[in-house]
Amino acid sequence: MREPIVSFRGRITTRATTCVHTTRPAQERTSRAYPGAPCRILASSSISSHVISTRTGQISQSPTRFRGGVNNWILQSYLRLRPSLAAAGVATSIGESLRDDSVNIAHRDTLNRAFVDYGRYCIVGVRADRPPLRVCDWEIVQNRLARPADGRFYIPFWPQPGLRPRAAARGDRVERIGYFGRTSSAPAWFFDPTFHRRLSAIGVDFRVCDKAWHDYSDVDVAISFRIEAPAMLRQKPASKLVNAWLAGVPFLANREPAFESLRRGELDYGVIEGPNDLLAWLALLRCDPWRYRRMAANGNLRAREFTVESTRKAWLELLLNDVVPAIRLRRDKPVARRPLPVARLLWQKAESRWFKFCVACELRQLRHGTASRVREMDTPRQPAPLPVAAR
Repeated sequence: MREPIVSFRGRITTRATTCVHTTRPAQERTSRAYPGAPCRILASSSISSHVISTRTGQISQSPTRFRGGVNNWILQSYLRLRPSLAAAGVATSIGESLRDDSVNIAHRDTLNRAFVDYGRYCIVGVRADRPPLRVCDWEIVQNRLARPADGRFYIPFWPQPGLRPRAAARGDRVERIGYFGRTSSAPAWFFDPTFHRRLSAIGVDFRVCDKAWHDYSDVDVAISFRIEAPAMLRQKPASKLVNAWLAGVPFLANREPAFESLRRGELDYGVIEGPNDLLAWLALLRCDPWRYRRMAANGNLRAREFTVESTRKAWLELLLNDVVPAIRLRRDKPVARRPLPVARLLWQKAESRWFKFCVACELRQLRHGTASRVREMDTPRQPAPLPVAAR
């Protein structure tokens, strides 16, 4: 039986284009679009040849290399799935163009090109922080908020590579809070000297980690607060929450949709709506070590759902249990092209424009209203006590 092909596609930053593909031997290839069960990942990122040759165990040694949606969804997926797929008899590859003898796994940014007949390819599309895909056979979403649809699957974003958990020697102390991520949508109070003086007054240091997203070793509480368009937030993964769980650090954040979709109770994360809420939570955690320990322990339990191994399992279940069998069924039948491929691409492009317009409008509204809204938060909300039975 002919085995499936898995292909990962990316732009190579060398003079000569280097492509690594998941394909069968040349003598087994056929001109039919679905000859077996191939898979390919397409990306528009810059991927150097030495990174492509990285072994799975070396991913944690280059945590800053895996930042952003494309590098994680495409490159990290290729590196982490390659050994398991090979063990299942599925060849893997990475390159820069779609192939008609493979299942092409592609980021949405590379599936929006004009003059490409997407209907002739078998495509697994990764939506990432974007509107829905219309030119693929299967669509992967990174949170549980997407409307259910045929061929749409939820797979968690990969955990932060090289993550260093909080040092156990720090005990129950609450002396340093940390924000891990880009600061382009961070609120102004992150950098407000008055807010930092208020933190210093209670013995707390605030570290904004915009580069070293992996090092939680000396952080006692992780926080997140973004001034971002609701339309964009609905597409975001819950990575900041999941990484805090994996690091064994209590997490405080505003109500992002992805966070709320995973939240089962106050132990999962504390809700803040501004700097005063954050100060109230810090005061509570400092005077109630039991609550601190419970939040950290709960995070360790929840983190089991989002480890590298559980994420790899979700990928393999999709590829080996859904995609590969479907392609094998099509192998000996005439190619069933998706209807109206040009219309689907135009539909997808129109949705992209509408999404960008909505995000821009929402951001304008936020920028006009955020300053006055933050000034009104003079009275912090006290975190709700845990039920007595939970103690």
